[in-house]
Amino acid sequence: MPDLINENKVIVNIFGEDYPIIGENDPEYITRVAKYVDAKMREVANISRSKARDKLAILTALSIASELHEKSETLEDLDKKQGPSLDNLLARLDKALVETAD
Repeated sequence: MPDLINENKVIVNIFGEDYPIIGENDPEYITRVAKYVDAKMREVANISRSKARDKLAILTALSIASELHEKSETLEDLDKKQGPSLDNLLARLDKALVETAD
C-alpha cells in the first residue's frame, strides 16, 4: 500500500495569474513563497525592457537563483572561517570529557 502524503493545495497569484500549488509544506509557507516570487517578478518587470511574461519569468528565476547562490557562498565562507575553530573546540571538549571520566 503506498504511503499517504499529507498534501496541501493552495491557489496563489503570481503576476496576475492564479496557480494551484500542491505541496507538503504548510499553506502559509507556500503562500509566502509565492508572494516573494510575485514581488520579485514585479520588481524585474519594472526594470526590464522586455514585457513578455516568459522572459520576465526567466529573468526572475535568474535573479532568485543569484540571491540563493550569493547566500550559499556566504554560508560556505562562514563555515570555512568557523569550521576550524569549532573543530578545535569540539576536540578540546572531547579531551576534557575523557580526562574527567578517568
